[in-house]
Parts: sequence; structure tokens; C-alpha cells
Amino acid sequence: MLRKSAWALALGTMALSGCVAVVPLPIIKPTEVSSRANVLDGSLTLAAPEGYCVDPKSRQDGAEAAFVLWGNCAAIARDGSAPQPKHRALLSATVGPMPDVPLETALKNYETFFQSEAGRAAMARSGQAEDVEILTVQEQERRLLFKISDRSAVTKGPLDAVYWRAITGLDHHIAALSVMPMRGSALSDKAQLSLLQSLEASIRAAN
Repeated sequence: MLRKSAWALALGTMALSGCVAVVPLPIIKPTEVSSRANVLDGSLTLAAPEGYCVDPKSRQDGAEAAFVLWGNCAAIARDGSAPQPKHRALLSATVGPMPDVPLETALKNYETFFQSEAGRAAMARSGQAEDVEILTVQEQERRLLFKISDRSAVTKGPLDAVYWRAITGLDHHIAALSVMPMRGSALSDKAQLSLLQSLEASIRAAN
């Protein structure tokens, strides 16, 4: 359910020696950003906590399923004055149609799937099941929490290998919500779970 995403903001100067003038930098205009995305023909709004904005290049929105990735608003907007989150992490939400079974049954089915080789391959950024290990599964009344180690993350982008994901029901849809710490952020389990809870609360408040 995860999708690959990365962006970079690089500023530098170029100068030639001797009598040659400094090459001027291109002007990078700020980009309009938002913490919200209306998906599934406007039937659902996905929203993130303060400081996180939608990465428009990674957004995918179809008739029945959607994916949204959020990152640092200032980085995405190319504007240092834009809001920035407290924690260095990416957030994501993947939503699809609710299975035609009670939510509790659906969560059990998802737990079984993600524990399988096919499920672990679906979670791996490399697409290889052997790169993913499920470290912890926490069952709650209306959600399922996974602590996941994705060894392919070490070579597939600027993210830490270990992250948290929640599977839950959102307004007649099934959703996978993830908190993915940036490499070196040293984000604790407690902080990740709190951020995951804030992401879910933001989405529920928006609908």
C-alpha cells in the first residue's frame, strides 16, 4: 500500500573563476500547499496535522481507491516561512472500499494477509517479502496497528527502516495510515503512535 515518494530542495551557487560573472540562480517561486485532499470524487477528505502538507506529485486518486502522502509544508511549498511539523516524518493514507464484512472481520483478514508472504511483499518498497518483518501487531477495537521493519528502506529512500501503520475504517472506507520517520530522526514508538493517532483524528474531523 505504500508508494515510493521523494523530493529535494537544493539551493547553491555557481561561480566561474577569473573575469567571468557569477551565473545567476533561477528564481524558485513558492508553491501553494494544503494539508487537505478531497478524494474519491469528493466523497472523502484526507487531512493531516499542522505542519504536514500534501505532496501533489505522489497523490493518486481513482474511482474507488486513493493514496495521499504528506511531508514538511515548508519543503513542499519551497517557502521557509511555511509551517513545519514537530517531527521529521512522512505521513501517508491509502483508502479503498470497505469489504462487505463487519470491520472486525475485515481487520482480522488484513492481519492474516499482511503476515503472509504476499502481504509482506506488498508492503516492501523493494517488492520483496524477505525485506519486510512485522515486529509487533496490536489489535484494538476499531483498528489494527503494525510495527514494520522494511530493510529495503535503507536503499530505497531517505526513510528509517522501522515505521508504524494502522488499518482502520474511515467513513465507509478501509484505510491504511502510516507514519514513516525520516532517516536519523530517532522518532520513538510513542511519538510515532501519537502522530498516527493525530493523523486519524485529523481525517475524522474533516469528514
